[in-house]
Amino acid sequence: MITPPFLKQNDKVAIVAPARWIEQDKYQSIISILENNGFKVVRGKTTLLEHGPFAGTDAERLSDLQQMLDNTEIKAVFCLRGGYGTIRIIDKLDFTIFKKYRKWIIGFSDITILHNIINNIGIESIHGQMPLNFANRTNNIGFDKLINTLKGEGLSYELNNNLLNRDGNARAEIIGGNVAILCSLIGTPYDINTEGKILFIEEVGEYLYRFDRLMHHLKMSGKLAKLAGLIVGGLSDMQDNDPSFGQTAEEIVANAVEEYSYPVCFNFQAGHIKENYPLVLGRKITLEIDNGTTTISFE
Repeated sequence: MITPPFLKQNDKVAIVAPARWIEQDKYQSIISILENNGFKVVRGKTTLLEHGPFAGTDAERLSDLQQMLDNTEIKAVFCLRGGYGTIRIIDKLDFTIFKKYRKWIIGFSDITILHNIINNIGIESIHGQMPLNFANRTNNIGFDKLINTLKGEGLSYELNNNLLNRDGNARAEIIGGNVAILCSLIGTPYDINTEGKILFIEEVGEYLYRFDRLMHHLKMSGKLAKLAGLIVGGLSDMQDNDPSFGQTAEEIVANAVEEYSYPVCFNFQAGHIKENYPLVLGRKITLEIDNGTTTISFE
């Protein structure tokens, strides 16, 4: 996997909106936060647009993202937010110039689609906070870790125990993202190969029975059988029915992988949660789970 160049003082970074829009009054704080960390901010045209729930039409969002991918002066692209919409434009994106002039792509949730594409062409990207998430916040550890990672600092984590964790060690490339998005890409040219990899997953707002169906979809499509390890992030705002499904979201995951022997880590602080720590997708990590202690170290 190829690591894009790390960011330096006064590097240009872009904000684009391949999915939904946000209110205009939030942008000043977003821009100030990035400028205070030493970057020059370039706003994509889509940050000014609204078209139904989307930040512009499909053609406008495609053009804006393509322009930022191709602009050799831009060193990182922050995807504004998730929601829905990226899948409507990915089949028309051209990564020819991007492959030659690599840059960091940052985002999560709906941006899982871009992470998959970038991983398949052999370039690292960052699953991490988006401008919508770090605007108007202070003491944001996840954001600080994201900026430090973009500047080339090392990345490692030590986690508290979870009763559903499964002990073991693994050293492999980390991939993944949002479960619903991963499932939606199965059978498409943007599907991802999980064999021998450490898979990261997170989810938000699903009914438990639907989440159970998504996990069975991953399992039946072979995405869980040959992993080196599994890291489970936030499973946030999950909803139940009446009568109850009878399992928590964490128990649903544990049940889906119970027949396998690789290490499994729960409650990693990434996804639709407050801190949302960064993960460098495509990079090799060491995952160690032993007697209540979990450590994750990025090479």
